Amino acid sequence: MKLPRMKSLSLAALPAIGLLLGSCTSTPGEYDNHWNVQGLQPRLAYHFLSYKPHLADTYRDHQWQQKQDINLTLRRHLLNNNPLNPFQPGDPSLTQPRAPHSVLPDPVDYFHVESLVFGAAFSIVTGTFIPVPFGSIFGTIEEGGGDEFMDGIEQTASGNFRGTLQQPAEPSEFRVRNTKL
Repeated sequence: MKLPRMKSLSLAALPAIGLLLGSCTSTPGEYDNHWNVQGLQPRLAYHFLSYKPHLADTYRDHQWQQKQDINLTLRRHLLNNNPLNPFQPGDPSLTQPRAPHSVLPDPVDYFHVESLVFGAAFSIVTGTFIPVPFGSIFGTIEEGGGDEFMDGIEQTASGNFRGTLQQPAEPSEFRVRNTKL
């Protein structure tokens, strides 16, 4: 049976159309594009972890900033303390660099509120409270996270870590905010 000329032409055009559509990919290095399979990982990281790689250096930095934002929100709402308010005392801990991403020396910062929420949800389902800090675990298994985790433990063992106790500031170091001096 012989196909009419029009159908045979359209059947021959299908591979050409497929090649044309298959060439609709992004340029190399642009993985945040839905045409690439390599774009799957950044999209999953954004939708499940709210992590955008082009805005933060590492996931550890991103989740640490999220924890700082949660701390500030809880502090504002529960303690009625806003260190960004010019009529309240400032807090130098807001501008301190990130501590090592490790359980030690500060396990509260590693586990944080997310593990308490997960533990509460897990206890509703199973009756057992098990706090699991998923964000911190993802940060630890990220490239370089294990080394930073061990650095925090070694710093704690040697006693050379950023402590939470600080010496009070000298009066000469005080400054009045929102004034032109």
